[in-house]
Amino acid sequence: MIVFCTALNAAGFLWHLFEPIPGYDEIAHFLTPLVLVAITAEIIYRGGGDDEFFNTPRHAIITGIVIGLVGAAAWEGVEVVLDMMGFPISHALPDTLFDIFLGVVGGAVGAWAADRFLDRLFNRSRTNARRARVR
Repeated sequence: MIVFCTALNAAGFLWHLFEPIPGYDEIAHFLTPLVLVAITAEIIYRGGGDDEFFNTPRHAIITGIVIGLVGAAAWEGVEVVLDMMGFPISHALPDTLFDIFLGVVGGAVGAWAADRFLDRLFNRSRTNARRARVR
């Protein structure tokens, strides 16, 4: 997923695919936070921080929403800077708001999927990260 996400965004910048291809921008703005949140979740799990951020599916989704919101808002700031540097990037308010919305949704979906997968991988309960998984 990391390679696909990187290739998707690199191709979009290299060949200016974000605007001319319908849905390309939306797919990139959804998948990028999904992948980044999933990676962040795995790093948190491996570091033992799942008790604070991923102890229940609800907390996982809230964590994903926050990561997606912060990441999407920061990226929209980068797009404004790139536009000022001469790159042809749209930063109209409706596009910006929709991109941030997609980042939030992508982050939530990524956290939900990562929480579900990582609980199984680390053999933990879905409702309490401090207990082992019950089959």
